[in-house]
Amino acid sequence: MEVRPIWFDSLGAKSSCVLVRTPDLSLLIDPGAAIMHRTYPASDPLKEMCWQAALGEVYIALKEATHIAITHYHLDHYQPAFLPVYRDKTLWVKDPNQWINASQWQQARRFLSGFCGDRRFPSKLPAGVPYENPLTEYRFDGDARSSTRRKRAWGRNFDQLRHLWTTEPWVDEASLGSRISFADGRFFRNGRTTVRFTQPMFHGEEGTQAGWVVGVVVTHGERKLVYSSDVQGPVIEAYAQWIIDERPDMLILDGPAMGTQGRFQTQETATRAMCNCLSVVREADAEITILDHHAARVIDYQSRMAEAYACGAVTGAELLDRQPLADLLRHGEHVHHAPRAALARHGEWN
Repeated sequence: MEVRPIWFDSLGAKSSCVLVRTPDLSLLIDPGAAIMHRTYPASDPLKEMCWQAALGEVYIALKEATHIAITHYHLDHYQPAFLPVYRDKTLWVKDPNQWINASQWQQARRFLSGFCGDRRFPSKLPAGVPYENPLTEYRFDGDARSSTRRKRAWGRNFDQLRHLWTTEPWVDEASLGSRISFADGRFFRNGRTTVRFTQPMFHGEEGTQAGWVVGVVVTHGERKLVYSSDVQGPVIEAYAQWIIDERPDMLILDGPAMGTQGRFQTQETATRAMCNCLSVVREADAEITILDHHAARVIDYQSRMAEAYACGAVTGAELLDRQPLADLLRHGEHVHHAPRAALARHGEWN
């Protein structure tokens, strides 16, 4: 098994894209990229350059891939502009009909409708599943008043989502053709390579409005890769234990979303994510652990996560023998960060 990082946040644009090659397939996981957020301390031209470079690298990798995995419908994980390239690939995608928030419900439909050409977009009646609230026994961080308020907000949000999933038309997977499969909780085999997707997991903490993601486990022979997707730490202990129990040879780990502390998460949630992340790096004991994505969206992420990196984790940039953009910015160095090969292909898709 060969694993090639394509782009990560440590290179200056939001992405968590890897190409996994075995003798049976070339699987590109989460082929997307988004421009770095407004508060990231880089100039707008530099952010734009890194984003365009990321898109270029993803586009190159897309053309090499035979299979595509999309763990959720945020633009740093899939790219609708590349639709013509997707059409001759096998796609394993997050279920667009259930365990998905309202914004990604719409984004998934816009994306999948592009595969229908002049045909009417396929839909069917909802499956009639009752959808029990999954958080009756989950914790909510914060003091008692905050926890109660957030639990009530989650209850209202879940009721709205349950109504969406049970009353609005579903995308008909069977009508999309044999090349597109909804991946949640499913297992696929190509030759001696297996690709397994988890059941939906929260995109961060319990009850987050960001929705759900699916993790990916790729196995060939005795080699195993685990791709956590956006579990943001993980915040939730059960997700951390899942990764540890997998015992991967290579781990692609989305670290804590440290830039959201105070605005979108409590101090307790941030501490949980940091502790769980460190436990995963230590106890999974993978040969290679890429700790990046949400973790690399603050300038001092390496000092905040020093223990995890001291245990052997690396950024995507470092695995590509490139210096993380945050290092260059901290040292005040002039940055020529966009690979020329990627930018040269910009005109092919833009």
